[in-house]
Amino acid sequence: MEKFIKNTFYSTSIAFLVLTAVSCKDSKKETEKIQPNTFAGTWIAKDFIDNIIIDNGIQTIHNGVTEIIVPENLKDSITFINEDLEKSNYLASFKNDTLVNHLYETKTQKAVIQDGNLILLPLDERYHSQEYVKADSSLVKKAKETNVTVLRLLINKALSDNIYSTKSSKTEIKFTEDGKVDGLANFKSYYISINGDSADTRGITAINFTTVDGSDQKLGIEFQKDKVELYDLVLLTKSDEKPSYRKGKLLYSLRIIKPKK
Repeated sequence: MEKFIKNTFYSTSIAFLVLTAVSCKDSKKETEKIQPNTFAGTWIAKDFIDNIIIDNGIQTIHNGVTEIIVPENLKDSITFINEDLEKSNYLASFKNDTLVNHLYETKTQKAVIQDGNLILLPLDERYHSQEYVKADSSLVKKAKETNVTVLRLLINKALSDNIYSTKSSKTEIKFTEDGKVDGLANFKSYYISINGDSADTRGITAINFTTVDGSDQKLGIEFQKDKVELYDLVLLTKSDEKPSYRKGKLLYSLRIIKPKK
């Protein structure tokens, strides 16, 4: 009888330990499954979030990567966007509380979350860390609907949030968030440059208009308190050199008549 009780006790204990181990393992899997990815989302360079417009113009690029898109599932690659120039995708993984981006071969770049913002750590001593702010979900949704990047949407909103007119005409001039224009000369679309050769203008932001007949016209744009001004651009370089421009004469003065609803 005593032997039977001991055997029963040992069997029950082993079964309990096995069940406990399985239960803990399943619980761990469940925890891993539901653990939120705090990096997931669209992150915008903090410089642009703080100040899109500086000295009457749109900020130009200094840090390189302007937008980072981290998916919920890291099996999908992370997207790095350098506005106006390039878009790259890289595999990534987690190491403790750090996001590790596998750029190429053995080269990696790490990112951490600090005070709710994403900090992209420098590749080496030549660079500085970069700070990114998480974009609101409604902004991300709007960018997808208009088929532009979130940063491009923010840039365009600096112009598209208002309705304009000129002194000589009562025609309403409207700019859309996806880069279309209505009511201004024979222009049908616009693109504000913040990076690369197209943004090489001295003391003014470059904006390129496409006309209804398909030709391009590059102008300079300045944002004032109650108006937007468009200027001719004067080429400063020779034909065989990288183009650089300065502000020329005023072509259009667009008065803000009301905010767009």
